[in-house]
Amino acid sequence: MKNQVSLCMIVKNEEEYLPRCLASIKDIVDEIIIVDTGSTDRTLEIAKSFNAKTYFFKWNNNFSEARNESLKHASKDWILIMDADEELYKEDQELVRILLNSKLDENAIYNFQGVSYCGNYIDENNKIINLNPRLFKNNIGLHYEGAIHNQLAYSENNYHVICEDVKVHHYGYLNKRIASTDKRNRNLTILTNQLKKHPNDKFVLFNLGNEYAALGDLEKALEFYYKCYDNFNPDVGFGYALLIRMVYVNFDIGKYDESLRLIGEGINYYPECTDLYFLKAENYKILGKPTLQIKALEKCIELGEPPANLKFFDGTGGVKAFNELGNIYYELRDFETAYNYYIEALKADTSFIDPIYNIVHILKLENKSISEIKTIVESFFDVSCESYILMADLFFKEGDYNTALEYLNKCNDDSLEERVNVLKARCFIRIGGFEDCIALTEINKKEPAYIEFFFSKFISYILLERYNDAYKLLKEIKKEEKTRESYKRRIDIYEQLIKLFIKEPTTILSRDENEHEYLDIVMEICEIMLINKRYDELSIAVNLGNLVSNRSMLLSLGKLYYRNGYLELAKKEILRSIKEFDIYDSGGLDILKILS
Repeated sequence: MKNQVSLCMIVKNEEEYLPRCLASIKDIVDEIIIVDTGSTDRTLEIAKSFNAKTYFFKWNNNFSEARNESLKHASKDWILIMDADEELYKEDQELVRILLNSKLDENAIYNFQGVSYCGNYIDENNKIINLNPRLFKNNIGLHYEGAIHNQLAYSENNYHVICEDVKVHHYGYLNKRIASTDKRNRNLTILTNQLKKHPNDKFVLFNLGNEYAALGDLEKALEFYYKCYDNFNPDVGFGYALLIRMVYVNFDIGKYDESLRLIGEGINYYPECTDLYFLKAENYKILGKPTLQIKALEKCIELGEPPANLKFFDGTGGVKAFNELGNIYYELRDFETAYNYYIEALKADTSFIDPIYNIVHILKLENKSISEIKTIVESFFDVSCESYILMADLFFKEGDYNTALEYLNKCNDDSLEERVNVLKARCFIRIGGFEDCIALTEINKKEPAYIEFFFSKFISYILLERYNDAYKLLKEIKKEEKTRESYKRRIDIYEQLIKLFIKEPTTILSRDENEHEYLDIVMEICEIMLINKRYDELSIAVNLGNLVSNRSMLLSLGKLYYRNGYLELAKKEILRSIKEFDIYDSGGLDILKILS
């Protein structure tokens, strides 16, 4: 018989995230309790559409009191805790169903893994893992304490913890979410007030460090972390997380010796914490010590994934360690060993495709035929339009644009047409298919990829000498994208490019000799000219370098020539870079050695 469960939540202005959350749990729980702390949007309307029982709690800067209010209204035998910006994926929904249909331990607190995504978008490579109490018996006196980052209070003598493999995906640390809720300022205010009342509260110190780290004030973060670390007790639940955060904050500010010292202390406290060995490898990577890096990564594989109560990152005992070992041997040009580690990484996580890019390059270096490479690549994917797009991207990155187009032409899913057309456009301008590029169906100008699509059409017009059409397209994009600062540099470069071709006066775009974003855009334009053997147009485009003042222009141009087989020109430009600007790097010097 299924255990009866009340889902308990506290919310405020969650109309964007709440539908996804409730849709992922509505068929699993028997009752939805939602305590609202003052929503002014459609949150309550959405909650009621899922048959939730809604209650109001006047916000008083105390999350625990709001959470405890939700517990008061739960009528079922068990309580499940989620936040509005969380979601259960299908595989985890099934795990929860299985758990609820089993005999639950009434003296247990069931912890699930919180998977928190960071950055600008949901990225499996940018997430942190932590255990949270999620499921527990109702009406046995359990309650929450702490104004923020509330913790379930229970006696360890009466209750014990069971860690389940269920993952709860959390979007609250995505940049967009943090900005929309003003989460950092809210948290700092509450935590600072708590610290005034309880100046020695380790958990408050830890969370203040976390907030300052998230704001980028790493020195301030370390100040609170070290206060928290004083008289360290490794048995506290957040102890391993404190050490890991101290390690990587020191790493981020370049204090590698301190980072390694803390790793050593952490391993003494938590010998099973694979994440610490992985961070040790990251330090050795920066310090240029591949032998020690390899040793640390081999230890990661020996340990495997850490136990759930010591897990901060995902994959450090498997896929990430194998992939990093592959990267080390790839850089050492031991391609056979690199290949084998990449294969192990793919076995460890079939959804992680990063190693396939280097696998394809290794196969090309081994002079495998295109049909052999395609057969091997296809063995890593299922037959689907999503897979065709991924395989097209693999071959695009290797400069095999015709093979990329073969895969794109197999994709007949209308819902993916815009993604397909963006990549098709990028292929067409690299094989001289300028008319084909222009003929592609337009995509939504609001799509993030539209700037790439626009760029491809713009370059096609330039190389077809249809300058009026190029200029018209530029005017349209400037009108559409006037509020999107991230595209400004690209549009600046395109505007100067067309001026060069129609012989109008140009404008200096940057006097910062170390500004690289402009230079990267200039190099992309030059590479397209070079690939198409449009040497006259290339001689015009390289003048964009005079408008961005970057002293690395000649070095970058030399590398561009080298990548495309123009060896004498590569040597000439790299030598000019050294003689005229004293600018060089290991990559440029390696090219000169090869060509000498």
